[in-house]
Amino acid sequence: MNRADLRRLFAACDGNKSGRVEYEDFTSVCRELNVPADEIRTLFNKFDLDGDGYINFNDFSSSFQEVSEALNLALLGNSVQMQKSAWDEFENTLDGDVAFYLGRQWDELREMYEQIHSTSDELLLQQYEDLIKALVAESKEHRMESEQLETSLRRTEELTSSQLVEMEEDLQQQLARTEKRVREEEQKKLDESIAMLQIKHENELADLQTTIERLTKQYQEESKLNSPREDAVKLRAQIRDLMQENEELRSSLVKAQINVSILQVELDRLKNAFTDQKLQHERESDDLKKMVMEYQSYSSQIEFLQEMNKTLYDSNDGLRSALSQDNASAKRRQTEEDLHDTEDLAQVYRLVLAGDAGSGKSSFLLRLSLNEFRGDIQTTLGVDFQIKKMLVDGEKTNLQIWDTAGQERFRSIARSYFRKAHGVLLLYDVTSESSFLNVREWVEQIRESTDQDIPMCIIGNKVDLRTKRPEGSCVSTFDGEKLAMAYNALFCEASAKEGTSVIEAVLHLAREVKKNAKLGQRSESQKFKIRIEDPPRRKHMVFMGGAVLANIMKDKESFWLSRAEYEEKGLKVLDKLGGALR
Repeated sequence: MNRADLRRLFAACDGNKSGRVEYEDFTSVCRELNVPADEIRTLFNKFDLDGDGYINFNDFSSSFQEVSEALNLALLGNSVQMQKSAWDEFENTLDGDVAFYLGRQWDELREMYEQIHSTSDELLLQQYEDLIKALVAESKEHRMESEQLETSLRRTEELTSSQLVEMEEDLQQQLARTEKRVREEEQKKLDESIAMLQIKHENELADLQTTIERLTKQYQEESKLNSPREDAVKLRAQIRDLMQENEELRSSLVKAQINVSILQVELDRLKNAFTDQKLQHERESDDLKKMVMEYQSYSSQIEFLQEMNKTLYDSNDGLRSALSQDNASAKRRQTEEDLHDTEDLAQVYRLVLAGDAGSGKSSFLLRLSLNEFRGDIQTTLGVDFQIKKMLVDGEKTNLQIWDTAGQERFRSIARSYFRKAHGVLLLYDVTSESSFLNVREWVEQIRESTDQDIPMCIIGNKVDLRTKRPEGSCVSTFDGEKLAMAYNALFCEASAKEGTSVIEAVLHLAREVKKNAKLGQRSESQKFKIRIEDPPRRKHMVFMGGAVLANIMKDKESFWLSRAEYEEKGLKVLDKLGGALR
């Protein structure tokens, strides 16, 4: 039994047309085939290969040969095949599970198709078949767009998490550097205070010594004149005792003063450290609150855009039906033009060199195009470009490589080239930390300038200078790889002077650009689509007549197409209407 017969047999078993056979549907089929009740569960488990509680088409087709003898589904298949209708024949011409994509509308569309087929109106039947094909294709595209949106949201959450981790690491490093600097300043102040106390103590000792010598001289003179020798000896002894006691008291005072100064300095240091930590904690709390508020704002904006897309889809349903008759011939003509343009441009890709001034972009391009290096190369003003022919995956490929100026005043020119680029070579100087830190700003400018993500390769240039610099003064390979992973970009380290890894970096990016171009090719007619998140249900739809829709859009010139514009530009005139919807 071929795949089409299996599909019809599966549809016959699917009683509620949900796209899968549940146990109740399977039980009803088994009873019609006179299968014993105690064997129904065993047969259902044989069909349910993944054990999820229901049978999808893959499970049904995989286990059909094994179970068909016991269940005798061939009889049911023959009966279904005998009852094959015109709708089944039309459904076989469509690609994919039509019932799955049409959902609850499948029965109504099938019944309408049978009625039209019975009238033998070939023109109406052809238009109705085209409408069903368009609905199936549109449902497929809506499902793919929904999956892409979910992937983009997960990527945004991962990027936000990585940025939070990097911010926490930066805050920890700044806190450690601040603490070290405060300790050094406090130690310097303490050394200065001790030196001042020592100088003061020495001055006081000198003054005391001078006073003692003066008193000793006076005593000696007085003793010679008035006092006997014994009194002089006693006085000398008393003076020595007093001097010794005075010295002990002075040393004790100095020690006490030093201890008090040390304790005061330590207390001030602890107060300053506590104040800094408190301020740092408050700043971190404010930053986290701002990030949470931004995340909530983004979520609310996404929900609002989803609702707007659904509203636009409903309001333009009448307009799409009005243009359906002209779409067939216009699509064929537009497809021929697109195929002709694709053949001319298939092997030419535009790459843009970006990065700060002095990162080596011009030397990189000179090494790539002419295999030369010049130490006195002039700074790029505006833009420059070269053509490089390479063999990419066995195919000849022409690369237009545009060298943009890195100065701030030329940023607006660089943005215009980002819009038309197929890929970007983003360079930074491994010996310049500022050029590495500015890579994030360049990536943001690239993403703002393009409608969709384009392949990027982050390149650390001038690696030949890393061995000539002190260890730790250059940007490490690990930091470069970490940054490239954060932006889902390629990474490579190269030397335009020595010529290492220059060709390899461009070749890796060319492969990604070529792969991205093949995946992103679509006809111009496919661009005229309304973007919604989920397939609409019948209860969500509002059908508008032409008069109602015209009254709503009467004041919006961008929603109207004249016959002269259509005859002059053909299907390309729909770009005007597509821009208004966006």
